[in-house]
Amino acid sequence: MEFLDAMQHRFACKRYDENREVSEAQLKMILEYGRLTPTSFGLELWSFHVVRSAEKKKALFHACFDQESVATSAFTVAVMARKAAFANPDGDLVHSRGNRFPDPLNVFIDDYRPYYDYLKQEGRLDCWLKSQGYLAIANMMTGAALMGVQSCAIEGFHEQQVLDVLSLDGNQWQASLLATFGYPAEAERPKIRERLEDLVVFH
Repeated sequence: MEFLDAMQHRFACKRYDENREVSEAQLKMILEYGRLTPTSFGLELWSFHVVRSAEKKKALFHACFDQESVATSAFTVAVMARKAAFANPDGDLVHSRGNRFPDPLNVFIDDYRPYYDYLKQEGRLDCWLKSQGYLAIANMMTGAALMGVQSCAIEGFHEQQVLDVLSLDGNQWQASLLATFGYPAEAERPKIRERLEDLVVFH
C-alpha cells in the first residue's frame, strides 16, 4: 500500500479483533517508525512503553476513561517524555545525547542553550518535550496502516494513573500521547476532511 493510500484508509479504530494478534515483526516495525522520528536537537528525551499484558491493559483501560479501543487493542504504545529538568544543557542526559554528534560537545551546547533559555523563560519546556511525542505517534500510526494494522490516538487519559500503570516517577516522566493498535473489528469509517484549498494559505 502506498503512503497516500495508508493515509486515506487509516481511521480511528474504537474496537479491535481480540482474536487476531499483531505479529512481533510488525510490532517491531511500528516501534522503529517511532524511533526514527525526528526530535528537536536530536535529543530523544522520550521512551516508548508497549502495554499488551491483560493485567496492564485493563489498568490502562481505566486510566484512559474506559475507552474500548484500549481494552480490545493488540497493544497500546504510550510515548513518555522526560520532564523539563532533564533538558538542562548542563545536565548529564543532554551531554550524553550531544556527544553522539560529529561536532564537539561545546558546539552542540552553544547552539542549544539559547533555545533552552527561551523555552525556560516562557515556561514551555514541559510542553516542548511533550509535544514531540505526537510526531512519533503519527509516524507509528501511518506506518502501521501501511501493514494493514489500524490505530487510534488516545489523548484522553488520567496522567497519574498512566504513570502508575507504567511504574514511572512523575518527577521524571510525563505522558505525551498514547495510541492503540490492532486489526479492526468494525467497518472502516469514511475520511471526513476539509478541502485542501480551504486549508492552505500561500504567502
